[in-house]
Formats: sequence, structure tokens, C-alpha cells
Amino acid sequence: MKHSIQKSNENKNNPKTIARTVEKIIHHTPEIFEMHLSRNNDQFSPGQYLSLFTDQPEVFREYSIASGINEPWLGFIVKHLARGQVTEYLYHLQSQSIIHTSRPAGFFRPGLQHGNEDFVLIATGTGIAPFLSYLKSHPEKPPMKLLYGIRYLQDAVGVNDLPASFPVQLAISREKINGYHHGRVTDLLHTLPLHPNIHFYLCGLDAMIQDVTSWFAIKNIKPDQIHYEVSNSTVLIQSGKER
Repeated sequence: MKHSIQKSNENKNNPKTIARTVEKIIHHTPEIFEMHLSRNNDQFSPGQYLSLFTDQPEVFREYSIASGINEPWLGFIVKHLARGQVTEYLYHLQSQSIIHTSRPAGFFRPGLQHGNEDFVLIATGTGIAPFLSYLKSHPEKPPMKLLYGIRYLQDAVGVNDLPASFPVQLAISREKINGYHHGRVTDLLHTLPLHPNIHFYLCGLDAMIQDVTSWFAIKNIKPDQIHYEVSNSTVLIQSGKER
């Protein structure tokens, strides 16, 4: 998941940043691509992110790691925005390019913040990244359900790699395809089990987070049952527990 462009005193000459090699680039659609960077022996937990720096030392974005903890690379899902400083830079990188990043950071822990209770994952767009990291890292403990909102079916990154029996529901907003819900992911909330011992992990744009948390409030879901990571769109939601 990407966050708003940041400017920082950190730059590629700062010893806190790491030079990594682009090992592979996979284009899933004309807009959405996946980057594999050298891991450099870094350890991380699903839900953490890296800051990816451009060649302008103070301009970067934070991207959630999409790879599993046992994979030999660090994977990221990027949506190319023609006017986006960072995504435009990343889009033109090639295999064996060098990019400077931060170390893994962040406190969002999908699937891992609630003990042994049941949980549900809800994502939109590239917000699927931390959930893919969790699912690859802990296949022995799947969620009760994954709700995934996308514009087009081809945008459903990672879904084809899940077992056929995996409980995923897609909400496709821009095209109608038989067998899939046409509309927003919030249209599917009524299908979720709602009880005091279930936890919900959300990742995506702030508008989705606001809509889902408002719906949960109406249904008397307690705030401590909801964990989220927000990508900036119009207004950034800040959580007391999540970055």
C-alpha cells in the first residue's frame, strides 16, 4: 500500500537508508506492477512497510511489503500514476537498477493482533499488499473471509495464487462480470459475521476505511476489534494504535 508523498531530511546518502537491487518487475496490468527488491537479510513482519526513495533525495513513498517472510526478496505492489513523482520513478526502473529504501518499519500486524480469535480481511486496490504478505507467511491460519474491492477484474493482484477453496469475495466497481459482485466492497459488509470475538483488518484508501468503520459503529462493533492501515486520498485518518 502506498502512502502520501513525503519529504524528509533522510536521503540516499544517509546511513539509515539501504541500497537494494531491483531483482524483478512483473506488470500485472498497464497500471499495476510488482517489484521484487533484494532483501539484504532484513527481517520483517507482515504489515510492515519500506520507504522507497526517488533520485530526488527528499522525495519518497511508503509501501507495504507484499512478500512472505520466507521469500528471498521484498515484494511491493505499485499503481503507476502518470503525475505521481514516486510511481513515475518506480515505473521506469529496470531489473538490476539500484534503489534506496528504509529498513522495514510499522506496527500494523494483520492477523496477528488479536490472539487466536477469528478475523476478516478487507482491502481495496493495492491495499491488498500487507494481506498477501500475511497469507504467504501464515497459510496455516487463514482468515474467515477476505473482501477485496477493485475497479476491474484484472486488478485483483494475488488472488489467483490463493487456494481455490480460499474464502475471498471480490467487489468490482467498473465492470460487470458474471459470478462477481458489481459495486463497492462496502456492499458486501452485510455478509460478514458480527460478534464480540471477531477482529477486522482493513487496508486501503481513507474513504473505504471511513465507510467501513462507520458501518461497524452502527452494528456495535467495538473499536478494539478494528485494526487498519490507511493510504492517503483526501483526508488521512490517524489511529491511536496504527500508524
